[in-house]
Amino acid sequence: MKGSKKMAKRLVAMLMAAALTLSLAACGNGGSSGSTADSSTSSESSASDSAAADSSDASSEAEDLKESELVTLNIVTMAGGKEESGIAQVEEAMNKILEEKFNVNVKLSFLPYSSYADQISLMLSSGEGVDLLPVYMVNYTACADSGQLYPMDDLIEKYGQGIIEQLGWDNINCGRVGGELFGLTEGRDLAASQGFAYRLDLAEKYNLDMDSVKTLEDLHDVLVTIKENEENCWPVAVSAGENIRNWGWDSLGDEMVNLGVLPDMATDTTVVNLYETEQYKNLVTTMYNWMQEGLIQADAVNTTETATTLMDAGTAFGTFTNLKPYYAEENNANLQNPIGTVELIPALASTDRVTMGLWSIAGSCEHPEAAMKTLNELYSNPELSNLYMYGVEGVHYEVIEAGAVTNGQDRINYPDGLDATTTTYRKSGTWLMPNQFIGDIWGTDLPADYWDATEKFNNESQKSAAFGFSFDATQVANEITACTNVVNKYHKALVCGALDPETTLPQFNSELKDAGIDAIIEEKQAQLDAWLAEQK
Repeated sequence: MKGSKKMAKRLVAMLMAAALTLSLAACGNGGSSGSTADSSTSSESSASDSAAADSSDASSEAEDLKESELVTLNIVTMAGGKEESGIAQVEEAMNKILEEKFNVNVKLSFLPYSSYADQISLMLSSGEGVDLLPVYMVNYTACADSGQLYPMDDLIEKYGQGIIEQLGWDNINCGRVGGELFGLTEGRDLAASQGFAYRLDLAEKYNLDMDSVKTLEDLHDVLVTIKENEENCWPVAVSAGENIRNWGWDSLGDEMVNLGVLPDMATDTTVVNLYETEQYKNLVTTMYNWMQEGLIQADAVNTTETATTLMDAGTAFGTFTNLKPYYAEENNANLQNPIGTVELIPALASTDRVTMGLWSIAGSCEHPEAAMKTLNELYSNPELSNLYMYGVEGVHYEVIEAGAVTNGQDRINYPDGLDATTTTYRKSGTWLMPNQFIGDIWGTDLPADYWDATEKFNNESQKSAAFGFSFDATQVANEITACTNVVNKYHKALVCGALDPETTLPQFNSELKDAGIDAIIEEKQAQLDAWLAEQK
């Protein structure tokens, strides 16, 4: 019915324009000396009528987006440092925008990292307290399969054009389960290169040419210099027992355990056992040799401290890490000892990175159309996005440089007299909010092109040959459980350099075979082949 009204208005406008055209033609045939002036007047009248019709159409379309009754949506995400008074102020400001456009209000909830997964699981299973949320740290595929998430295909086509423009279909399609769309990634870094973060003070002290470090062999020489000259300072620190998580492979859905991967920058679509590859053997052999040389933290496997803590305390030089544009600049604001970085493995984009957190509509949502309209606004309206991420201007932040960001937004910071400990709406968890790329930049540490540089990084990163593929582990759940136990027994210790690969890898792979890794690889390959066939 709504579409019919708009069509009727357009038809009226077309008929009026046609009638005017016929009238002009008749006047012209009469040879009137005032025909030029008459034509000009008639054209102006036609343009005026057409503009009025267009304005009427736009007004009608705006009305079409409004809910017939006021709808309140519960939006939940992960963040800390937000007090009830601050949240209420942000809700009021967001509702002013959303009510005028869609007749929608929002109620915001922010859950702590420590309990996010448990609380989200409970909300989704009970169907209470949530309409919109990022699915993070819980099994997204299982949530979709069990009906806890609402299918989005029809909704995004009708109400999500801003999302499509911001994310692009390649990234959107990563959120499909069984061919249906259930979640949308964020505007954030969607790829990762691998490298080494190091203390600038020590690099300068020993005149280390870090720009020339391109490989592990190059890095080795640097680490030896630190070992030989700095007492009580580990060349390589490890965070909570994890040294390197990825080294240029696509784990196809299980990054922590890597049960069937595409190795060597994921250019081939043959799924293999990572732990049998030369790529993995070379990596862990290097780490073992470094451990024997005293280059890696001796208690790497058992430490509960983070590498950052050790580096700030002066007891470590550097650590392996995922990298993205301006990684050092982003982190240096919070460090006692500023860092630099070197890239050792180029950026790879995989489905895992994209689906780390996916904004979804809860399956129990009573107003899915209103939810999609609101989500589209969060992805495409900078004013609403900044409110959600940073709070109310003049209350929770102030503009310190208007229009300074290359996306046209502002550079902002806490107002005088406020800081992270006293504000009622602290900047927190913004990476998990829908779209940072259209927002402000906080503080003075990040360059003006930070968001644009990150978006360019995403677009130019090498995509895995399986980019967009999501593995459904249902058929091999028992084998995955058994193999995960085996991986936990050996993998982190090998990558820390604590186990000899020559003797450990054969035992590791033997136990993986007994636990069923071949069945997992076979199932992954079959699903990947079927998905690839659908892409042709």
